[in-house]
Amino acid sequence: MSRSIKELSVHYNPINERNTFTSGDIVEGRVVLEVTKEIKVDSLFVKLTGDAHVSWTEGTGDDERSYRDYERYFKIKQYFIQESSKRGQSERNTTLLYGETYGPVIKPGSHVFPFRFQLPQQNMPPSFNGVLGWVNYILTVKLSRPWKPTSTTYTVLNFVVTNDGTNDHLLQPQSGTQEKKIKLFGSGQMSLTATTDKTGYMQGEMIRVFVDIDNSSSRDVKLKYSLKQQQIFFAEGSSNGAYTHIVKETRDLIPSGQKTKIIVDMIVPHDLTVTIENCRIIKVQYELKVSLGVSFASDPAVRFPVVILPPEQHCPPWRGPPGGFQSYPPPQPNLVPYPPGELPPPPAGLYDSTVLPHPGAAGVYPNPDAFQPGFHPAPSAQKSTLFTLYARCLRNLF
Repeated sequence: MSRSIKELSVHYNPINERNTFTSGDIVEGRVVLEVTKEIKVDSLFVKLTGDAHVSWTEGTGDDERSYRDYERYFKIKQYFIQESSKRGQSERNTTLLYGETYGPVIKPGSHVFPFRFQLPQQNMPPSFNGVLGWVNYILTVKLSRPWKPTSTTYTVLNFVVTNDGTNDHLLQPQSGTQEKKIKLFGSGQMSLTATTDKTGYMQGEMIRVFVDIDNSSSRDVKLKYSLKQQQIFFAEGSSNGAYTHIVKETRDLIPSGQKTKIIVDMIVPHDLTVTIENCRIIKVQYELKVSLGVSFASDPAVRFPVVILPPEQHCPPWRGPPGGFQSYPPPQPNLVPYPPGELPPPPAGLYDSTVLPHPGAAGVYPNPDAFQPGFHPAPSAQKSTLFTLYARCLRNLF
């Protein structure tokens, strides 16, 4: 920055304790420019942009190829000082806002330029920084002077997606069963039934899974469970990505001939990236897996898609574990038996919906049924009347 410019900064006013913004919110703030001597300015403006970008390289040497793609959601610009020859001119894909204008000569001292933007009312993905791409919402200030380098500064907004009352499906439990016959190194059959308390979970919330195991085989087995994140990036007809295990645990043995019922609790990290399904070039998805570890054989497993939400999108938990889930006597060491005398969540299916297009799409967000290959939702079943009433009550709270 030039010696004559002591400070060029941009500041916005937080609107909540978490310092987040969402569609339709007002972003107000100020640009501070402090100069040590008189300067002449061609233009001074602040802009607010929302963009997604992905890029990666595959191969080496002559076979190396780069992939990239870009998506712009909006660009809003407010000029404080603009060259007279360019005033009133439209800018491509830009919404211009006009407020108070200032002269082209800035006197020595500190000067404050207020601005006010409104985020578009459209379906945009949340802020995200991933292994091969990002989604950013940025306030940028640019100061242009004759015969001088352009001075630039910026600050990043944390954009989140909020509940619009269409996410009733996230309250639905999910249930699945897997059975396995032992034919090698043993005999008999084992079965695993897993039921989640719901589908959508906030950052920092607990995922609770009710597990019923019947090991009527001659083999000992172990209960295993995991929560996996998958990031997928799309560009130029190709895709790339990575997955990370957020939780991966193995529990105690379930001996041969043993029946047991277990509650599995997993805490969603407070800083875990939320589900992203409404971006054309970036997807972030989660899979919950419960399985039985069987030596020298494939593991029977139940898999569920899970939607991770910001704290503003609270999904109340199901109030009780599956009914009739009295502990099989005796309970296993270090395993948590179900509390007696409480009713079960009825099995519920997933939803028939599609990935939302972008931008400006309407409909359900996030869409937990929009999973990539390898993410297998449980078979769907009809929603219960109880959950329909429950969801309506919840919608009235938002």
